[in-house]
Parts: sequence; C-alpha cells; structure tokens
Amino acid sequence: MNEDFKKRWEQYKNGELSEAEMIQVEEELEKLEAYQEMLDQEMKDENWDLALSPEKQKAILRYGKNKSYLRISTLAVLSTLIILPLCTLGSYLYYGLGGHDSKGNELVQTASMTIAVTQPNIQVDTDALSNKVKLFGINTQFPLKKQIGNVTKIVGNEEVNMFFDQLKPPEVRQYNQELANEERYFIYPAGIKEKSVSKAKSILKQLPSGTVTEAFLSFERSYPTNELYDKLKGYDIRVLWNAIETEDNLRDHPYAEPIGFPGKDSSRIFKFQHPDLNEDEQFKAALTYISKHRKWAETLSGRKDLKITKRLDYVDKNGINVYGAVVTGPSKEIERLIEKGPVKAAKVGEVELWNW
Repeated sequence: MNEDFKKRWEQYKNGELSEAEMIQVEEELEKLEAYQEMLDQEMKDENWDLALSPEKQKAILRYGKNKSYLRISTLAVLSTLIILPLCTLGSYLYYGLGGHDSKGNELVQTASMTIAVTQPNIQVDTDALSNKVKLFGINTQFPLKKQIGNVTKIVGNEEVNMFFDQLKPPEVRQYNQELANEERYFIYPAGIKEKSVSKAKSILKQLPSGTVTEAFLSFERSYPTNELYDKLKGYDIRVLWNAIETEDNLRDHPYAEPIGFPGKDSSRIFKFQHPDLNEDEQFKAALTYISKHRKWAETLSGRKDLKITKRLDYVDKNGINVYGAVVTGPSKEIERLIEKGPVKAAKVGEVELWNW
C-alpha cells in the first residue's frame, strides 16, 4: 500500500472526499479484497503448511540418521577393502622378504632342527609342509615322519601359529605311536641297572621273521660316532638317530630327555645347506642355529630350558659321544644285536611287515 492510497484512505474515513473520489477508493478496496481471496485459494490448493507437525519432524530426523549410518557404513567398507589387502600384503612381506633369511623360512628351519634334535627318529617332512599367511601372522603345518625298516611314513602333524614373531605352543597330533612322549627312550651308561633288555628280547622272540622293528638302544658306555658305527658294522641294521652326551648331570639324571641328531642311515639335518659337513659338524651347526632362536625352540620342543648354549659348550669341550641310538632292521637281527652288542637297555618301538 503506497503513501497516496494511505492519504486518500484517511480522507475517505473522515468524509473529506468528493463523491467521485469516494467511489474510486471503494473500487480499489474491492480489487484488494479480490486479490486476497485469490491468494487464500492458492495457499489452500498448494497445501502449504509452514508449521512442521511432530510426525514430520521425526521423519526428517529418521532420514538424517539413516543417511548418516549409510555414509559411515560405506566408509567402513571402503576402508576395509583398502586396508585389509595392504595389511595382508605387509604380512607376506614380513614373513617372506629376505629369501633364505626371511622370518617364515627361519621358523621352518628352527622347527625342523628342533624336532630333529629333540625327538628320536622323528623329522619334519619339509617337502609336504604348508604355510598360510594370515593378517599379522602365519600358520604352518609340519607333517612328522619316521623310518621303520626301509620305509618312511607320516606319523603325525604339528601345527604352529605365529603372531608377528611370537610363537604359540604347537598343536601336535601323533598317529598310532607305540612309544608315548612321556616314556623313557634311553638311559645314561652310569645310570641304574635295568631289566628292559630281557623284556625287549622277549617281545622280539615272539615276532615272526617277516617283520622289521624300531628299537631304542642304550649302550654300556658313550662312544664317539665313528667308533659306534664300527661296532655296529656286523649287524644288518640302520642307525636312524643318535642320543648325544651334552651335559654333566646325565650321571645324576640318567633318564633326562635326550638331545641328539639323525644317524648315518637317516635324512641329514641340513638337507641342502652345508652338504660338506659330517654328522658331528651338522649337529653343532644345528645347535648354533637353534641358539639364535632359543625361545622358538623351547616353545616348539615343549622344554622350558633347552640350555642350548651350555650343551654346545659341552660338546665343543668334550667332543660328540653317543650313549644311545634308534635303530631299525629285521626283528631277529635287532634281537641278535641286543643279545651280543654293547647294549645296556632296550625298548621295542614300532613293528612293521617286511620291507627290508
């Protein structure tokens, strides 16, 4: 409404206009009323509602929340798709970078050597092991093998899980092992007199000729490796594992858990490395390697303190002397060895049909 119309409106109310001017003002008022009715109708037709109802407010809030959740979920999925492959790639590099000196290969080497020197006539089948790299970790399956007669067979499996470089205790599954882990394999020469020889001979006498046997023999004294092999030359047997004198207190603890290495008729500790080293030198090299991964070796072997460094010092000072051995051969030949050889104690292990 402009100033001119306001002025005339005041004059109209006060009766100061002529009749013609009053008629003109009334016509303009009628136009304004018509405009107002038209606007009201437009507002009604468009259903304009300038005030939000509670239901509409809730709907708007719900829409905003859903949109926010969707945005966060999308970001989380994208982050996972980007970060997880990068972390997995980092794990592959962590365990695989370095070739022979990589973390994954060091684990395999340590496990193979630890099992070879702590478990009589048991070795890792390195050709059949499997590695699976996980996020920040690695899972390794070690098939365990042993020789009976001329045949090597799988006798168990050791599963190892590592998180970064922290090794968890292995899960060991052994198949049909005749001699349990807690049984005594060998007795030190200065130990008490046993009746195991007569028991072993009794078992072997009952076995038919067409069988081969695994036997754990303890000798009357410790022998240097070559001297022992000379004494066993006259017998049709295979020497699979040697129990080595590696500490002084064996005299006080004759049934101590053995430490040794595969014998001349078994797979060498180092299959491809150091082929020029003899058995004694390979044993020292294995102890040296294990000493660099002491915690791993103790976890893998289940022995709280392997005292590898002390054992290495002992054999460096006193030489390598064998006080027990795992042998295999025809059952009757094993019986003859126990009866006539330098055997103080004996235990019969597994027996198989003839494969000699």
